Amino acid sequence: MEKDVVEGGGGCQGWPLAPQCLIWIWCRNHGCRNDTKVISGKTRMTDGTPFAKNRRSTTTNDNRKRCNMNKQRNRFGLRISSILMLGALVDGVYADAYRNPAPTAEGIAKAGANMIFSDDASAISYNPANLAFQTNASVVVATAFARAENTYSPAPGVEIVSDDPWAVLPNLYYSMPATEGVVWGLGITTPFGQGVSWDAVSLAPPVPPPPGTPILYEAEMPVININPNVAMKLGESVALAVGLDVFYSQLDFKALVATGAPAPAPPYANVEAGGDGWGIGGNAALTWMVTEKQRVALTYRSQVDLEYEGDLNMEISFPNIFGAGYGIQLTDDIQVEALLEWIEWSVNDVQTATVSGLGTFELINNWEDTITAAIGGSWDFAEGWVFRTGYTFIETPIPDSTMAPTLPDTDRHIIGLGLGYTIAGHTVDLSYAYTIYEDKTSPAGSPYPGTYDIDSNLIGMTYSYSF
Repeated sequence: MEKDVVEGGGGCQGWPLAPQCLIWIWCRNHGCRNDTKVISGKTRMTDGTPFAKNRRSTTTNDNRKRCNMNKQRNRFGLRISSILMLGALVDGVYADAYRNPAPTAEGIAKAGANMIFSDDASAISYNPANLAFQTNASVVVATAFARAENTYSPAPGVEIVSDDPWAVLPNLYYSMPATEGVVWGLGITTPFGQGVSWDAVSLAPPVPPPPGTPILYEAEMPVININPNVAMKLGESVALAVGLDVFYSQLDFKALVATGAPAPAPPYANVEAGGDGWGIGGNAALTWMVTEKQRVALTYRSQVDLEYEGDLNMEISFPNIFGAGYGIQLTDDIQVEALLEWIEWSVNDVQTATVSGLGTFELINNWEDTITAAIGGSWDFAEGWVFRTGYTFIETPIPDSTMAPTLPDTDRHIIGLGLGYTIAGHTVDLSYAYTIYEDKTSPAGSPYPGTYDIDSNLIGMTYSYSF
């Protein structure tokens, strides 16, 4: 772990969802500061004078007394640092909590409803049993580009908007027949995990929090899944697949930590820590061709417990996911399918993180298990061309009681569409999906009262080759 002393200050400048803004919001609602207010994402005195970048408040002791620092504010410091420790790692606006969206353009266009008729190597992610029906080798290279923007309104007339909205999610697949009726495949994918980066100086509160309180300003949690699968036919109409999910992830963060040192000593130290780890799980899938034109499928991906070790020690559980789907070939050119998934997000009900030199923090999420429902279809409207569209409803696992601007998440509706073109075994797919988030308001008395509005867009690009 690296530690450097830095000069603090800066109020709520820079990244508007900075923790000092959240600290101020909490204090505003609980009476610990009455001399500041937020105007357009910046902290100002009530007379309109902005805090100087390295200015230190001369009323620190009075303000800490108002906050009952010895008890109430210490508990708050631990709570907010815990929320930031996990919440900032996985900006939930791109996906279901920290689950990433569909990995390919085909899946994005169908809003995730791609379990039944996925017919290339990317079936490894959607329904690996479908590999058994392939007769050629297949390579798929897919990338999703996600752009999302959050707006948090803690009070009427006040809007705080997020920054750094882009994320890039690459995925790679290969499959090949081994013997008649047996196909193996390998996927290297990014099913979970994202990151954020904030300006460090902007995060420093004008009134430092209790000594030892970390204020996280940069974090990355890339997750790579190495996913080998084997699929086989059980007769002419049934296929079964089994595989492994081998997760590798790094978790790195940078934070300002309040030193408690009196002026003129710097009030913050800069701390960098991280850890990495491996986790392993399994998956299984079954496809049944009920008739020549109808299919049903069942899929399962097991929970993966990943223990990060290093300066940061923390366990994150990636949930059990059960899926069921039905599809029908309506005409020679039109396919329709529906999907239901149950996701056991409650495995992360309570989490702990231990940071060298800072201690152990507990995060109580109270996350709930969720249902995802999707419907999608495709239309081969001309030789070599296919149009796809779909709709998905995703429940949020995060209750109002633990909602925070650092991990905004609401129930959502996703609408996707896309085009694909195939010639001589080469296929290019492009897609776009827009997410409509239901308005969410955290009531007074919750950790972060106010309203949340989220806007996100997703673009998918995929190249595949069958040979």
